[in-house]
Amino acid sequence: MIGGAGGMGSVTVRDLARSGAAEVRIVDLDAGRARELAAAAGGPVRAVSVGDAQIATLAGAVEGCDAVVNAASHTLNVAVMRACLEAGAHYTDLGGLFHYCLEQYELDGEFRAAGLAAAMSMGSAPGITNMLAAAACERLDTVEAIEIADAIIPGREPDPREPYVPPYAASTLVDEFTQPAAVFLDGELRMVPADTGSKVYEFPEAAVECVYTIHSEPATLPRSYAGKGIRRVEWRLGLPPLDVARLRSFVAAGLASTEPVRAPTGEVVPRDALVATLARQARTVALAPDPGAVEYFRVIATGTRAGAPAELVAELKVVERPEWDGAGGAYATGVPPSVAAQLLCSGERLRDGVGGAEAILPPDRFFAELAARGLPATLTDGGPVTSLGTV
Repeated sequence: MIGGAGGMGSVTVRDLARSGAAEVRIVDLDAGRARELAAAAGGPVRAVSVGDAQIATLAGAVEGCDAVVNAASHTLNVAVMRACLEAGAHYTDLGGLFHYCLEQYELDGEFRAAGLAAAMSMGSAPGITNMLAAAACERLDTVEAIEIADAIIPGREPDPREPYVPPYAASTLVDEFTQPAAVFLDGELRMVPADTGSKVYEFPEAAVECVYTIHSEPATLPRSYAGKGIRRVEWRLGLPPLDVARLRSFVAAGLASTEPVRAPTGEVVPRDALVATLARQARTVALAPDPGAVEYFRVIATGTRAGAPAELVAELKVVERPEWDGAGGAYATGVPPSVAAQLLCSGERLRDGVGGAEAILPPDRFFAELAARGLPATLTDGGPVTSLGTV
């Protein structure tokens, strides 16, 4: 577990430990947190320290492992993959924010030659979203389009005077609202401005505005379903309205700029200060519980079957459960890479090489494991809603 002591990685570590792994190794820059987690998880979990200046020792840190999960920054994806090649281990991660995924594909030949698999982008979104797409697309003869929406719906009225805590990594969140977003339209990848392409999706609890942001799904899904003729892949994110208003205000005020400004204490990059401040909020601020909050991952796949048009909707709804201690988002992100690593180690993979999770992992087995962990997914295929991966 690279970055195994973080909010998402710690969930993965605990799930691996509960699932009977012979050894779970935490590799994290925060040695103290890694040791604390290892002690709390018990059993086969142990911590390994790798300092900033020792990043080249990653291969040594993962030597003897059957699979490696990178839950640290996506900027390390390629370096961790190279360490896996050296150590002879399978690989998965939480996503490459599009551009890093493209770089990761360059290692496909080396992974194939080594008899290893790298299942990229295996968190919640990307990850669950990719596998929902796989479940739908395997039921189609041709695939015209894949449309993805990730919508977070609060269970209580938000108070704008409450501290703001980002729902996931601050740097990723800021990138999503500032970096050009990738969309696959008419068979071509295009880069469009962030926070555009607005579309409202209806859910039982509320209607949610979702927008284009930079993400990994448009990097992998067009490749995975090129053989089925795919022409369109769109990813949209729907955060709570107050969160969106805050983020848009940050951007409009220039707080996400990478151009240095002079302050009394010297030059400072606004984006760096914003990310650091939001990261501190995430570490130090405890928000009021919101047990009624939900998050939807919805995938709409259109194409043909037996010569006739078909539309399938695959969906997973995350609801807070008492045992998750108000961390449903972290649970839904941290569990999938644990499941992926276990499937890779057990030989339950579709092929070797580098690919999006949808091209490497069997959907039925994946969703059966998620359902057993309280994350059931459904499929609507022109009739009643059915369960995916029924245990």
